[in-house]
Amino acid sequence: MRFGPAAPGPLPILVDGRSYALVVPDGRALAGIAAAGQWPQIVPGLLSDADRVEVEERLRDPADRLGLYACWRIVLGLAPEVYGVEWWAAQRLCALAQERWRDWSAWCVGHGLDVDTASAHRIVSGVWAWIGESIQEEKDLHAAEREIFDPPPELRRTRTVVPRGFSEEELAAQARQLAAYSDEPQ
Repeated sequence: MRFGPAAPGPLPILVDGRSYALVVPDGRALAGIAAAGQWPQIVPGLLSDADRVEVEERLRDPADRLGLYACWRIVLGLAPEVYGVEWWAAQRLCALAQERWRDWSAWCVGHGLDVDTASAHRIVSGVWAWIGESIQEEKDLHAAEREIFDPPPELRRTRTVVPRGFSEEELAAQARQLAAYSDEPQ
């Protein structure tokens, strides 16, 4: 069993019951993809050559269920494996580091984080630590946490992604637990 997010190299993924190989690049390349918001560079872009050709053919086939929306959903599922956080959080954190590169780079030097050799999840964690160090009040930290880690409104509105604990299954399980508590003798 692997500890933590994926390291550079092949990462097996399953799509429609078929195994594909995602070739995870170095952390800087992945951080650049996230900062630019270019999720298609992950799927189909980072698939092995043969797998990428097959997926691109499937994308061109109007009868195939695999479309760009499906690829986007695959990237949403892969992001925690690759970045250690959800896609939108990786995108926001990496974009902020790129936007304020001088400050971010200085922080990295002061803390011994070598962005040239760090994995994507280490870069993302470093950006979050950099942000956290500059926040004084706990309420401001919670606000920053929500701003970075909460799903974008369109994903919440369509219920494509819901905050942990609020999926239909989780809400039903919570309701069953509450009902069980009320049935217990006092």
